[in-house]
Amino acid sequence: MASAIVESARDAARAAVDAAREAAQAAEDAARAASGPASSAAEGAHRATRAARDAAQRAYEAAEEAADRPAWISSPGLSTGSSGFFQSLRRSLQAQAAFTRGKALFEARKFEEARESLGEALSLDPDHDEGRALLGWSEYFLGDFRGAVIAFKTALRRQPTWEGLYNGLGWSRLRLGRLRLALAAFRPALDRNPDYADAMIALGSTLFALGRYEAALPPLERALRRVRPAIGAEPPEAPAIRAKVAWSLYHLGRYQEALTVFRQAIQANPQSHELHAGIGWCYLKLGQKADARAAFQRALELRPGDRDTVEGLRRASS
Repeated sequence: MASAIVESARDAARAAVDAAREAAQAAEDAARAASGPASSAAEGAHRATRAARDAAQRAYEAAEEAADRPAWISSPGLSTGSSGFFQSLRRSLQAQAAFTRGKALFEARKFEEARESLGEALSLDPDHDEGRALLGWSEYFLGDFRGAVIAFKTALRRQPTWEGLYNGLGWSRLRLGRLRLALAAFRPALDRNPDYADAMIALGSTLFALGRYEAALPPLERALRRVRPAIGAEPPEAPAIRAKVAWSLYHLGRYQEALTVFRQAIQANPQSHELHAGIGWCYLKLGQKADARAAFQRALELRPGDRDTVEGLRRASS
């Protein structure tokens, strides 16, 4: 565990240095663009400034990740030193038994007990890659996202082709608010498996959270098509994806399309004040103030006093 923490910290420190270097270069590019011909100076400077900010934020996230420590440490006192073939075989069998027990506990959603058994398996056999991957997900579901980051990064050093490890690392970073580092994990997950629906959802959601609506829309729309069943009820994640698609369309100025998607979304969640408010904002942008007022009023019935909705109603009533 100590070795895993050290290696994770080193990886994050290297990422922080690289991102800081990119930020400095982007800042120089911004200054150079601002002093160029007036016709292209503003656009070039804006683009370079945004790149500098993104790189600087990524450097901050990586520096924060370098200080990650898990909320727990695996059971001490289990030797991994070699003392002969039969001892090694015995430890291997014990590790597999602990892993099998941990996997069954994980599948039963007993994540605390699963983490303990998986930690035992890894103490006996530090190279048990499946055990480390499942340990990462156990820590994730227990809310120990820093511990999950360390587990997934450690596993990736041995299994750099496992897309599920990148996805787990990305979700852990996303839960910690490290949005730019999360992108750096979700993208290789999709590079290795372009049909990975969970990574599509995560990539689109991360870009949405960053306000990059044009980039967020394709993975969100594709994920929605992937999870939508031909018949039967939609999975629970579909309404949230559809809401992000609708808001992305709205922020891109595609109000009629956004309105259509908001209406679809509200069929699955008619008590969502946010969706009613979204419909109101679309109607307002389309100049249909009476319809906008009705939507905002319904949103306020569901969440009285919501500031943005009150402002929308005020504009629709003026």
